[in-house]
Amino acid sequence: MRTVINWNVVGIFVILIIGFIIAGFLVSDDAKTDDGYPLNIFFWVMGSFFSLGIAVLFIFTKISNKRKAHIELTWYDAPAEILDVSETGTYINNQPRLKFLLHVRSPVHPPCDVVHKQVIPLTALAHYSKGTTITVKVNPDNPEDVLLI
Repeated sequence: MRTVINWNVVGIFVILIIGFIIAGFLVSDDAKTDDGYPLNIFFWVMGSFFSLGIAVLFIFTKISNKRKAHIELTWYDAPAEILDVSETGTYINNQPRLKFLLHVRSPVHPPCDVVHKQVIPLTALAHYSKGTTITVKVNPDNPEDVLLI
């Protein structure tokens, strides 16, 4: 699953950046911030920070999608039986990070048991119960490096 940019949010930030730049030109040169700095410089710096944030967002998305595409193309699909599932106590965005003990039967490696931790959406928890067979992606270079799909 690729990372997707919400263009509505990007549009709001672009409008905000343009607003800061225009405000920097429209404000008088004598206007100061509460700290005594020129207000026009403050507006231009704020516009620059928001522009930098958007650039970082695009770079992160590109790198993330490139990594995901690499995994999809080069890693192998393999069946894995869930031998044990336990909570790690960590929640990311109110979604639990679970610890799995998997018996992986990779097409390129001998069968092995792998311990894997991954954040699982609450709506998908029922699919990851003990004894269930699931499909995982297996790194061709390291059979213990897996990703639940």
